[in-house]
Amino acid sequence: MSEPSITVLPIYQTNLKKIILKNDELEVVLLNYGARLHQIFAPDKHGHMENVLLSYDKLEDVLTDQSYFGATVGPVAGRIRDGLWNEQQLEKNSGKHHIHGGTNGWSFQFWDVEIFKTPQSVGVVFYLKDTSSGYPGPIITTVTYRLIKNKLEMTTTANSPVETICNPTNHAYFNLSGDGKRDIETHQLQVQLDSMLELDHEHLPTGERIKRKALPLDFYKPRTLSEILSHYPKGLDDVFLLSNPKLSKNILTLSEEISGRQLAIATTNKSVVLFSTTGFDADFSINGKKMHSNYGLAIEPQEIPDIVHFPAFGSINLHPGQERISQTNYEFSQL
Repeated sequence: MSEPSITVLPIYQTNLKKIILKNDELEVVLLNYGARLHQIFAPDKHGHMENVLLSYDKLEDVLTDQSYFGATVGPVAGRIRDGLWNEQQLEKNSGKHHIHGGTNGWSFQFWDVEIFKTPQSVGVVFYLKDTSSGYPGPIITTVTYRLIKNKLEMTTTANSPVETICNPTNHAYFNLSGDGKRDIETHQLQVQLDSMLELDHEHLPTGERIKRKALPLDFYKPRTLSEILSHYPKGLDDVFLLSNPKLSKNILTLSEEISGRQLAIATTNKSVVLFSTTGFDADFSINGKKMHSNYGLAIEPQEIPDIVHFPAFGSINLHPGQERISQTNYEFSQL
């Protein structure tokens, strides 16, 4: 057993910093632009280490990224109808609505970096004082990534001297085949959901839930993405409301039998958005291939989207003196 290690590499002629966390079981590559989860190298059933995220081939391409590959999305993930919270008008950057914190949101800012190491773990704390997203603030936030054994722990904190709103997520796209060798139809997905959120034609919540029994298939049982997409031909871009989320309970499992890799996710968040990249064709290069439909599954743990317009679902208000904390754990193993 070797000691875990951490390396920080400035990227020449950019403000980018590449942070590498490594132990005997995983290697995690992070970037300071958007507190971004860039790559995760995990072993297949033969012990072969490969990247299980969709990642830009060139690090500099993250600086023009508009698809949130691995980025910390905030202050609020998802859409806000009409960009309105109380009397506050947020930027309308998705038609007449607001999405993913706006064009100056957390994904598009450089974060300060502080590394740490213990005998069992290594990690990085990304720090941001957000004054440019257009939200009331400043919002002072940290995202901490901690690598311990076969698990990556991600903890987000936020506070503000004024009342504001905060509901961040991470927007990593997963493909467990390794280095994007196969599309996601070969994957199996299992979600411990209570229900799904009903969305309108603009992908905004109606305020209604779709009960688990009314869904076209039971996500409690492992289902291949091929089967799931046969029921959702336009692809998944949906909000799964989780059954009793907590860190001691895996609420989502993604696996790929050919590689033998499995990812189990536990979170404190009440929902997770799953986006299957169906119809996502683009000219840029990801893992050595042109970005194409069904190439990855974005897994975005968060509080319920557009909750500001549905107080019965709860609140993402951040009050002065309050600290909002959320955590998601990613645990890798072999089948």
